[in-house]
Amino acid sequence: MLHGQISGEETGHSLPGISFLSPAQAFRDPLPSLPIMTATRLQLELLLGDSVVDLKGVTEVILADAGATLQILRLIGEEYPNEDDRPRRIEDCIVSLSVARCYQTVCASNGSHTGPYVAEWQHCRRIAENARELAKGMDGFQPEEAYLVGLLSRLGRLPQVLGWEIERTSPAEDEALGVMLAFHWNLPGYVVLAIKEQQEAMGSSKWDKILRMADELATRSVDEAA
Repeated sequence: MLHGQISGEETGHSLPGISFLSPAQAFRDPLPSLPIMTATRLQLELLLGDSVVDLKGVTEVILADAGATLQILRLIGEEYPNEDDRPRRIEDCIVSLSVARCYQTVCASNGSHTGPYVAEWQHCRRIAENARELAKGMDGFQPEEAYLVGLLSRLGRLPQVLGWEIERTSPAEDEALGVMLAFHWNLPGYVVLAIKEQQEAMGSSKWDKILRMADELATRSVDEAA
Protein backbone atom coordinates (compact mmCIF):
# COMPACT_ATOMS: atom_id res chain seq x y z
CA MET A 1 0.00 0.00 0.00
CA LEU A 2 1.35 3.44 -0.95
CA HIS A 3 0.03 6.90 -0.11
CA GLY A 4 -3.32 5.76 1.25
CA GLN A 5 -4.03 3.29 -1.54
CA ILE A 6 -4.51 -0.49 -1.50
CA SER A 7 -4.49 -3.12 -4.18
CA GLY A 8 -7.89 -4.36 -5.35
CA GLU A 9 -7.26 -7.15 -7.84
CA GLU A 10 -9.60 -9.84 -6.51
CA THR A 11 -13.12 -8.50 -6.04
CA GLY A 12 -15.16 -10.72 -8.38
CA HIS A 13 -17.18 -12.96 -6.07
CA SER A 14 -20.69 -14.35 -6.02
CA LEU A 15 -22.43 -13.13 -2.89
CA PRO A 16 -24.42 -15.50 -0.65
CA GLY A 17 -27.89 -14.50 0.54
CA ILE A 18 -28.31 -13.16 4.02
CA SER A 19 -30.05 -15.23 6.70
CA PHE A 20 -31.51 -13.58 9.77
CA LEU A 21 -30.61 -15.51 12.91
CA SER A 22 -32.05 -15.86 16.36
CA PRO A 23 -29.96 -14.40 19.21
CA ALA A 24 -28.89 -17.92 20.22
CA GLN A 25 -27.64 -18.61 16.70
CA ALA A 26 -25.95 -15.22 16.57
CA PHE A 27 -23.94 -16.06 19.67
CA ARG A 28 -22.95 -19.47 18.31
CA ASP A 29 -21.87 -17.92 15.01
CA PRO A 30 -19.66 -14.89 15.75
CA LEU A 31 -20.11 -13.50 12.24
CA PRO A 32 -23.77 -13.69 11.13
CA SER A 33 -24.43 -11.64 8.02
CA LEU A 34 -25.79 -8.13 8.36
CA PRO A 35 -27.46 -6.08 5.61
CA ILE A 36 -25.85 -2.96 4.18
CA MET A 37 -27.37 -0.03 2.34
CA THR A 38 -27.73 -0.39 -1.42
CA ALA A 39 -25.71 2.81 -1.91
CA THR A 40 -22.90 1.35 0.20
CA ARG A 41 -22.74 -1.76 -1.95
CA LEU A 42 -22.65 0.19 -5.20
CA GLN A 43 -19.96 2.59 -3.99
CA LEU A 44 -17.78 -0.24 -2.68
CA GLU A 45 -18.13 -2.21 -5.89
CA LEU A 46 -16.92 0.84 -7.81
CA LEU A 47 -14.06 1.58 -5.43
CA LEU A 48 -12.90 -2.01 -4.98
CA GLY A 49 -13.21 -2.79 -8.67
CA ASP A 50 -10.17 -0.68 -9.54
CA SER A 51 -6.66 -2.09 -9.62
CA VAL A 52 -5.68 0.60 -7.10
CA VAL A 53 -8.23 1.59 -4.48
CA ASP A 54 -8.41 4.81 -2.48
CA LEU A 55 -8.29 3.75 1.18
CA LYS A 56 -9.80 6.99 2.44
CA GLY A 57 -12.75 6.63 0.09
CA VAL A 58 -13.42 3.03 1.14
CA THR A 59 -13.19 4.01 4.81
CA GLU A 60 -15.70 6.83 4.41
CA VAL A 61 -18.19 4.57 2.62
CA ILE A 62 -17.96 1.87 5.29
CA LEU A 63 -18.25 4.33 8.18
CA ALA A 64 -21.43 5.76 6.66
CA ASP A 65 -23.14 2.37 7.09
CA ALA A 66 -23.62 0.72 10.49
CA GLY A 67 -23.96 -2.76 8.95
CA ALA A 68 -20.76 -2.46 6.93
CA THR A 69 -18.85 -1.09 9.91
CA LEU A 70 -20.01 -3.94 12.13
CA GLN A 71 -19.01 -6.54 9.55
CA ILE A 72 -15.43 -5.21 9.49
CA LEU A 73 -15.11 -4.77 13.26
CA ARG A 74 -16.46 -8.25 14.04
CA LEU A 75 -14.04 -9.92 11.64
CA ILE A 76 -11.15 -7.95 13.14
CA GLY A 77 -12.34 -8.87 16.63
CA GLU A 78 -12.32 -12.54 15.69
CA GLU A 79 -8.83 -12.39 14.18
CA TYR A 80 -7.36 -10.21 16.95
CA PRO A 81 -8.81 -11.45 20.27
CA ASN A 82 -6.11 -9.52 22.15
CA GLU A 83 -7.17 -5.87 22.08
CA ASP A 84 -3.58 -4.66 22.45
CA ASP A 85 -2.81 -6.14 19.01
CA ARG A 86 -6.10 -5.17 17.37
CA PRO A 87 -6.32 -2.29 14.85
CA ARG A 88 -8.37 0.55 16.35
CA ARG A 89 -9.31 2.63 13.31
CA ILE A 90 -11.51 1.36 10.48
CA GLU A 91 -8.89 2.26 7.88
CA ASP A 92 -6.33 0.16 9.77
CA CYS A 93 -8.81 -2.70 9.94
CA ILE A 94 -9.31 -2.52 6.18
CA VAL A 95 -5.57 -2.55 5.54
CA SER A 96 -5.17 -5.65 7.73
CA LEU A 97 -7.66 -7.49 5.49
CA SER A 98 -7.13 -8.31 1.84
CA VAL A 99 -9.33 -6.39 -0.58
CA ALA A 100 -11.11 -9.61 -1.49
CA ARG A 101 -11.91 -10.39 2.14
CA CYS A 102 -13.08 -6.85 2.77
CA TYR A 103 -15.46 -7.09 -0.18
CA GLN A 104 -16.73 -10.53 0.79
CA THR A 105 -17.26 -9.54 4.40
CA VAL A 106 -19.04 -6.24 3.88
CA CYS A 107 -21.07 -7.34 0.84
CA ALA A 108 -21.97 -10.78 2.16
CA SER A 109 -25.70 -10.16 1.92
CA ASN A 110 -27.65 -9.79 -1.30
CA GLY A 111 -28.45 -6.29 -2.54
CA SER A 112 -32.25 -6.36 -2.51
CA HIS A 113 -33.11 -5.88 1.16
CA THR A 114 -35.55 -3.24 2.32
CA GLY A 115 -37.23 -2.82 5.66
CA PRO A 116 -36.68 -1.30 9.10
CA TYR A 117 -32.90 -1.69 8.99
CA VAL A 118 -32.68 1.09 6.37
CA ALA A 119 -34.26 3.66 8.68
CA GLU A 120 -32.23 2.29 11.60
CA TRP A 121 -28.90 2.57 9.78
CA GLN A 122 -29.79 6.15 8.75
CA HIS A 123 -30.67 7.05 12.32
CA CYS A 124 -27.43 5.51 13.59
CA ARG A 125 -25.47 7.64 11.14
CA ARG A 126 -27.22 10.80 12.35
CA ILE A 127 -26.39 9.87 15.94
CA ALA A 128 -22.77 9.28 14.95
CA GLU A 129 -22.46 12.62 13.17
CA ASN A 130 -24.00 14.44 16.14
CA ALA A 131 -21.74 12.62 18.60
CA ARG A 132 -18.66 13.62 16.59
CA GLU A 133 -19.70 17.29 16.54
CA LEU A 134 -20.54 17.27 20.26
CA ALA A 135 -17.20 15.64 21.06
CA LYS A 136 -15.31 18.49 19.42
CA GLY A 137 -16.51 20.82 22.15
CA MET A 138 -16.02 18.47 25.11
CA ASP A 139 -12.92 17.45 27.00
CA GLY A 140 -11.96 13.78 27.13
CA PHE A 141 -13.35 12.77 23.74
CA GLN A 142 -11.81 11.88 20.39
CA PRO A 143 -14.29 13.00 17.70
CA GLU A 144 -13.70 9.97 15.46
CA GLU A 145 -14.09 7.60 18.40
CA ALA A 146 -17.31 9.40 19.32
CA TYR A 147 -18.54 8.90 15.76
CA LEU A 148 -17.96 5.14 15.91
CA VAL A 149 -19.55 4.87 19.35
CA GLY A 150 -22.58 6.78 18.11
CA LEU A 151 -22.85 4.58 15.03
CA LEU A 152 -22.96 1.41 17.16
CA SER A 153 -24.78 2.79 20.20
CA ARG A 154 -28.07 1.04 19.31
CA LEU A 155 -26.49 -2.39 18.96
CA GLY A 156 -29.06 -3.98 21.26
CA ARG A 157 -31.85 -3.19 18.80
CA LEU A 158 -30.51 -5.65 16.23
CA PRO A 159 -33.03 -8.41 17.11
CA GLN A 160 -35.95 -6.08 16.39
CA VAL A 161 -34.38 -4.47 13.35
CA LEU A 162 -33.26 -7.72 11.70
CA GLY A 163 -36.28 -9.84 12.60
CA TRP A 164 -34.70 -12.29 15.03
CA GLU A 165 -37.45 -14.48 16.44
CA ILE A 166 -37.72 -13.27 20.01
CA GLU A 167 -40.40 -11.60 22.08
CA ARG A 168 -40.35 -7.82 22.00
CA THR A 169 -37.92 -6.57 24.63
CA SER A 170 -37.84 -3.45 26.80
CA PRO A 171 -35.30 -0.64 26.18
CA ALA A 172 -33.34 -1.83 29.22
CA GLU A 173 -33.15 -5.37 27.82
CA ASP A 174 -32.09 -3.98 24.44
CA GLU A 175 -29.20 -2.14 26.07
CA ALA A 176 -28.17 -5.25 28.04
CA LEU A 177 -28.13 -7.28 24.82
CA GLY A 178 -26.04 -4.56 23.20
CA VAL A 179 -23.39 -4.99 25.89
CA MET A 180 -23.40 -8.77 25.40
CA LEU A 181 -22.99 -8.44 21.62
CA ALA A 182 -20.23 -5.86 21.97
CA PHE A 183 -18.27 -8.18 24.28
CA HIS A 184 -18.98 -11.27 22.19
CA TRP A 185 -17.84 -9.65 18.94
CA ASN A 186 -14.72 -8.11 20.50
CA LEU A 187 -15.64 -4.58 19.48
CA PRO A 188 -13.13 -1.83 20.39
CA GLY A 189 -12.79 -1.33 24.12
CA TYR A 190 -14.05 2.24 24.12
CA VAL A 191 -17.17 1.12 22.21
CA VAL A 192 -17.85 -1.63 24.76
CA LEU A 193 -17.35 0.85 27.61
CA ALA A 194 -19.74 3.37 26.05
CA ILE A 195 -22.49 0.80 25.47
CA LYS A 196 -21.99 -0.53 29.01
CA GLU A 197 -22.35 2.98 30.46
CA GLN A 198 -25.55 3.39 28.48
CA GLN A 199 -26.91 0.11 29.82
CA GLU A 200 -26.11 1.07 33.39
CA ALA A 201 -27.93 4.41 32.91
CA MET A 202 -25.05 6.31 34.44
CA GLY A 203 -26.36 9.78 33.60
CA SER A 204 -23.20 11.41 34.89
CA SER A 205 -20.88 9.25 32.75
CA LYS A 206 -19.27 10.90 29.76
CA TRP A 207 -20.55 8.45 27.14
CA ASP A 208 -24.10 8.22 28.43
CA LYS A 209 -24.44 12.00 28.35
CA ILE A 210 -23.09 12.54 24.85
CA LEU A 211 -25.00 9.61 23.34
CA ARG A 212 -28.31 10.72 24.79
CA MET A 213 -27.74 14.23 23.46
CA ALA A 214 -26.74 12.89 20.03
CA ASP A 215 -29.80 10.64 19.86
CA GLU A 216 -32.13 13.48 20.88
CA LEU A 217 -30.66 15.74 18.19
CA ALA A 218 -31.01 12.98 15.59
CA THR A 219 -34.66 12.40 16.49
CA ARG A 220 -35.37 16.13 16.51
CA SER A 221 -33.85 16.61 13.06
CA VAL A 222 -36.17 13.93 11.63
CA ASP A 223 -39.21 15.42 13.34
CA GLU A 224 -38.40 18.88 12.01
CA ALA A 225 -37.94 17.56 8.48
CA ALA A 226 -41.26 15.71 8.54
